[in-house]
Amino acid sequence: MTPLNGLFSSFVLAILLAYHVVCAPFASLAPRQAPVNGKTYVNIGQNYFNEWEDFATAIKTPAGISVYGDIYGGALNPDSVDLLSRYAGQHSGYVEVGLSWKDGMTQNGYTQFQGAQLCNDIASGKFDRQLQSLANDLARYPQVKYLVRPDYEVSGNLHANTDRSSFNPATFDRTAYPKAFAHVREILNGKNTNIQYVFHAVRGDAQTLYPGDDVVDFVGISIFNNDVCLPVGSTTNCAGSRLDPNLERDLAWAPKPRVIAESAAQPPASADAEAFIDYLSRVRDVVERYDVAVWTYIDSLWTAHRWPADTWGDSRVESQAEVKGWWQENIVGNERFVFG
Repeated sequence: MTPLNGLFSSFVLAILLAYHVVCAPFASLAPRQAPVNGKTYVNIGQNYFNEWEDFATAIKTPAGISVYGDIYGGALNPDSVDLLSRYAGQHSGYVEVGLSWKDGMTQNGYTQFQGAQLCNDIASGKFDRQLQSLANDLARYPQVKYLVRPDYEVSGNLHANTDRSSFNPATFDRTAYPKAFAHVREILNGKNTNIQYVFHAVRGDAQTLYPGDDVVDFVGISIFNNDVCLPVGSTTNCAGSRLDPNLERDLAWAPKPRVIAESAAQPPASADAEAFIDYLSRVRDVVERYDVAVWTYIDSLWTAHRWPADTWGDSRVESQAEVKGWWQENIVGNERFVFG
């Protein structure tokens, strides 16, 4: 997840809020080997080496990292480049890569309603030069094990729409994104043998946009407050339950191993130790119930990176003593969870 700017960025954020309201690494395993049942590799994101290092010092060295880039520049963002280079210099675990195109579409020649057109352009080779550049960059670190998400929090509105002036499900081209996904995989695999691919949709859209078992290695989800029925600011979802029913259906359906590709406690939970622990407990329950293979937690002071304080706060588990103690006992102390 990267900071959103401008009018369209606000629009995208509104869509993510509607869905999930806002909104190891296998060091001992060979690339492409399946995860071990009953084990969950804990990655810590996102983008910033200092935050990753702070977690490693205060808690325990994670099993991996989370970085981001975009298809238009064909590269990771500068902070992610720094994080990856430092991490790969000492570790060989999982590197989750979020390759975005929805977030920058209006700054790169598309309207917010042209999601299918953009995906079809990717599939037809319009961005091959950029993808080959990214493939070369990733190939610098053959010792790590990449989890690449060809875009993330994928939705019908932003990846299948063909109506020129509105989001109209009746016009959705649900073949466009799967073709883009497969093409990204083909180009990146031309230079790399250590990549597995994650299909990561917004809750409720996974089954209709799934690219297929032949190209997908993992099914990814996001778990922020609303996904586990906790409020974000004044926004509530599925109150009285512990898991959004659309997300529950996606998890039950998933035909490949599941990963939590993005997660973090948000306000008001992140500002109160008891509520913070409640959030983490709900995520842990999902991990155990659905045998999640990888859990990426965004341990970050979001406001330091220009995220709005009303929906993003301090999700660092080490920033509150009670939360840190719970994590040490229930995650670090639980043999299910694998660290670096």
